[in-house]
Amino acid sequence: MKGNSRKIIALLLALAMILAFSACSKNQKQETTTGDDNTNAVADNGTENNVGETGESDSGDAQGEDEIDPYPAFDFGGRTIKVGIWWDYYYTSEHTDIKDDPGLSNVETAQLKLDNVRRIEDKYNCKIVFVNLGWEGIIESINSSIAAGTPECDIYLTDLQFGIPAVVNGLAQKLEDFVPEYTDLFGEQKVIKPLKTEMTDGTYLFTEQGLPQSGIYLGYNWTMMEELGLEDPQELFKKGQWTTEKFREYAIKGTRDTNNDSTVDVYGFGGVFTDLINGLLMNNNGSIAAGKEEGLSSKPTVEVLELINQLYNVDKSARPWNAEDWNDNLLAWSDGKVMMWTAQAWALKQEADAAIKEGAELPFEYRIVPYPIGPSGDKNIYSPVLGNWYIIPVGVKEPGKVFQVFEEFLNWHKGDTALRDDPTWFESCFQRIEDVEMAYECGKNLKLDIWGSLPGFDFGENLWWPIVVDKTSTVSQAVEATKPVLQDALNAFFK
Repeated sequence: MKGNSRKIIALLLALAMILAFSACSKNQKQETTTGDDNTNAVADNGTENNVGETGESDSGDAQGEDEIDPYPAFDFGGRTIKVGIWWDYYYTSEHTDIKDDPGLSNVETAQLKLDNVRRIEDKYNCKIVFVNLGWEGIIESINSSIAAGTPECDIYLTDLQFGIPAVVNGLAQKLEDFVPEYTDLFGEQKVIKPLKTEMTDGTYLFTEQGLPQSGIYLGYNWTMMEELGLEDPQELFKKGQWTTEKFREYAIKGTRDTNNDSTVDVYGFGGVFTDLINGLLMNNNGSIAAGKEEGLSSKPTVEVLELINQLYNVDKSARPWNAEDWNDNLLAWSDGKVMMWTAQAWALKQEADAAIKEGAELPFEYRIVPYPIGPSGDKNIYSPVLGNWYIIPVGVKEPGKVFQVFEEFLNWHKGDTALRDDPTWFESCFQRIEDVEMAYECGKNLKLDIWGSLPGFDFGENLWWPIVVDKTSTVSQAVEATKPVLQDALNAFFK
């Protein structure tokens, strides 16, 4: 269980993200639209370069007079741009009809994507093909073909557990060296966004832009808090008073023996340690493996570990860890066993929907709030970097042109965020619009810390179990024993 805990939750998170981003809305075409970061929406989806004498685009859509194509055309000589991935992607040059996608759910956006492929093929005299290499296959391709100087693909989609090693071992090209000056990557970022990290000397990874749905936060049983006469944590956050001390105070007040049998029935806090560690660390300016040197022994990180020790071993306001059942820790909130918990959008919806299927809604109101600010933190809210990120491998010829074509490929929506983003599923995970807005806020500022997927380092085995579960070590003892293990793992990772 110790070694597999993080893998289980990572899989669930990945599944939730795939569901969230693949959901499609039945949006109606509008002359102007607004989105979460949309300023001036375009009138339609053609480009000025494709307008003929009739005033129509090649795809048959009307062309807005003021629309300007930011990407100058060039002849790519019939080149096929290959993108390595581990699932089937729609739509590419291999597809001729929107019905080629067996999971078709939104005809409008599907047609826009397919039309965009045809337009790019004509504009650049090239093709775009996504190659499903499988999970193991894409890792093998990155580590063998790129190292040999003959990359199998022009672009690879990577999970960070093998994307970061590819970058630090010199297998990816630095984007600042070749991206065009008119790229969206370092501009408005309505199409793509870069991954910024202290581990590298520049930008090597990028991903498709979307709603900031990957934030992490604390859930809380507002019905319980209201009964206890506690102020809403969201209000405390707005006033800058949602701190780790206030969090600890609330956890103590929420821990109760409700039936007077001398046994605690409700704990002030409960959840999974993966999100708890990230949430508390990042909002206290701490880290474990955010660079080449271990951060475990830093003051902010030790402060977080001491807080956890306080919750579980001193105050005893945190629900005892169930070493046999990960989901019992994750989902205890839905049975009213905890007042605050490590919340995830998909889990909120899953339990709320399950209750309805069983004949009634959850018997309480739940809300969310960012992780509290620690003594070494600042006023910003942070969440961990998640998801999949593209790289352009070393050895790819004319990478600037490859990047431009691919950026325009991803810009099938022409900056119209209402077309790009479907908030329906995400919004359904919460009970109030205030919580949806809070969740988006939590996902805006991301930090990278690879401790959860660092080979040779197991946070659960080295720290969580000795401090929280077995209670065989103090924080200082566990830190001192684990520092060399962590540093050895980092040294091997960067070698």
